[in-house]
Amino acid sequence: MPDQTGASLQLTVQPDDLRVEDGRIQLSGRTNDGRTIQGQYFSDDQELLQTFHLKKKTRILVHGDLLRPQPATNANEFDFRQYQADQGIFNTIKIDRLTLVAVVRTNNPLVWWIDTCHALRARLIQRTQALPKTLQLYVQGLFLGWRATDFYESLSAVTDLGLIHLFSISGFHIVWIVVLVSWLLRRIGFTETPIAVILLLLLPTYYILAGSQVGLLRAVVVVILGLLAQLFGFRLAGLTAWGISLLLGLLVQPAMLMHLGGQLSYLLAFGLLFTKQFGVFKTTLMLNLLSLPLILYHIYQWHVLTMFVNLLILPIFSICIFPLVLVAGCGGQLMPWLADFTERLLGLFTSGLNMIDSLPGMVVFGKPNAWVIGLLTILTLLLMSQRFKHGIVIILGTLYLASFLMIHFPTSGEVTFFDIGQGDSFLVRTPYNRQVTMIDTGGRVNFGGKKLSGRSRAQRISLNYLKSQGLSHLDNLCLSHQDADHVGDVGDVLQGVRVKRLYVPLGMTENPQFMKRIRPYIQGTQVIPVQAGQQIADSSLKVVHPFKPGLGTNEDSMVLAGQMGGLSWLFTGDLDRAGERDILSRYPELRTDVLKLGHHGSKTSTDPEVVRQLQPKIGIISAGRNNRYGHPNQETLVTLANNHIPVFNTQVNGMIRYRYISSSIGRWETFLKENSF
Repeated sequence: MPDQTGASLQLTVQPDDLRVEDGRIQLSGRTNDGRTIQGQYFSDDQELLQTFHLKKKTRILVHGDLLRPQPATNANEFDFRQYQADQGIFNTIKIDRLTLVAVVRTNNPLVWWIDTCHALRARLIQRTQALPKTLQLYVQGLFLGWRATDFYESLSAVTDLGLIHLFSISGFHIVWIVVLVSWLLRRIGFTETPIAVILLLLLPTYYILAGSQVGLLRAVVVVILGLLAQLFGFRLAGLTAWGISLLLGLLVQPAMLMHLGGQLSYLLAFGLLFTKQFGVFKTTLMLNLLSLPLILYHIYQWHVLTMFVNLLILPIFSICIFPLVLVAGCGGQLMPWLADFTERLLGLFTSGLNMIDSLPGMVVFGKPNAWVIGLLTILTLLLMSQRFKHGIVIILGTLYLASFLMIHFPTSGEVTFFDIGQGDSFLVRTPYNRQVTMIDTGGRVNFGGKKLSGRSRAQRISLNYLKSQGLSHLDNLCLSHQDADHVGDVGDVLQGVRVKRLYVPLGMTENPQFMKRIRPYIQGTQVIPVQAGQQIADSSLKVVHPFKPGLGTNEDSMVLAGQMGGLSWLFTGDLDRAGERDILSRYPELRTDVLKLGHHGSKTSTDPEVVRQLQPKIGIISAGRNNRYGHPNQETLVTLANNHIPVFNTQVNGMIRYRYISSSIGRWETFLKENSF
């Protein structure tokens, strides 16, 4: 659907597709013609928000701005638009008004059953909100396929140590549930045939109750096929069951193999067909090795303790955590002591995972080429089949090593301007990664006074890009001044990678607000105040401003000049026109090929006379789309046009990258093409 301001839509919404939390409503609904639309509504009126906790499928009238989801605008950034498209969602609506219309009723038995399952799931999610926090996360994640907003923050070690598969409802959960239900039914006198019939009815119901996940669909189909084979007396080979589950999965969710969850679910299930003759240790080793290429391609890093933790944790999880969470989730509200006991136990378990996660061993590998991933996967499957065993081990090791070295010691250098919205963040990297410098970190400006939630832009964009390039450290982090759109994410950067030296303008270390921002993260990092005339260590970057101490305002901005890839560069922070003229009065011979325009293209910077004297061949503007300041200013664009200076703009081009080899002239790359939005 085309973008539209002030659109009105009537959406049919299942109760478990509407989430009320953190002062907002998130919902997903279908229009009368079958389109799926996602929407968000923000309000400080908590009583109003609570009235939208649905109990049944409901028609809701929404009014707001209809948009397409935001695409990726940086290399290796998560592409939300493509992800939504793969789920059949092509539009979102920013809701400013919504009204409950009517509960949807039906006489169709199949539709009634589906709607009842969704309503029951919503009721169960709502009831679990009363459980203690950690128990709530486990119950919702393990049995209902529901992720709270802070799930990954609260259980970060689960992701880092490769244990997220325990919370992806799949074969492990289905086998456990089938065994439990079968045991209970046998205890009360049921025979095998009625048990199989009951399970055939129960499993599709649980598929909806648990969120209809990809891995769960595969597991449910395989078990149902096994039950049908048992009832009708035919043999079903494991490979046949896997193939049928794949075909049915693609029929229900055609794009499921485009994402890591679907890829791992089916690949590991396929790998299990090769492990029947293996013991527990060898099976775990082989499955970890089989999943490794996909993990590196999507996540770029791997913890060396992953296999050990899986061997250690899986039995504990199966025998203790899983059944205890199930019992406490069902009876915790009736027996508060049970919920409290389980909460303390889960707290100890989570603390133990966090302790293991804090141990050294996280390897930032980088993103291998897709053909390398395919080859590694095929070789691992051959190794699991016990053919050409010794030769394949050598080839696998050689391929991993060669890929690692190619990523970590690239022959090219780069100067990259991240598209981080309204703000600045740049990467300067020399060939073979001999020296890596980041200039500013970006950050969101908080106008409402509320704490900003969710992952920061640095985590989603710049740090993610560094990991994809195999980088886990920065030699230098240069902060131009203290504004949030330049340094707001400095804490995340200092936490996310090792930073050897942190450079700030002279006097900014006397700013208590700034020091409070960085103090918890600078253990092992050297903080260096600089002024004009000083050099950034081990780099070609030279400081040409400030000339006197300040507190980190725009007028105190650190300005850096340097030579990279056969071009001269000037990074100006948010320096105003007076500061620009001051630089040229001190450095009258200063010239540049590439000028990063000051203050995101504001008219307070980019003095016309300064531009004429610098004689840049290219201008770079880093600014947010539809920003409230109107950056870049028309006056600045006229100045550039009058001087015949072509411009790259992150608003239009997304991430801008200049790649070069040694000191020779390189080439420019932009992630987006003009008018691609």
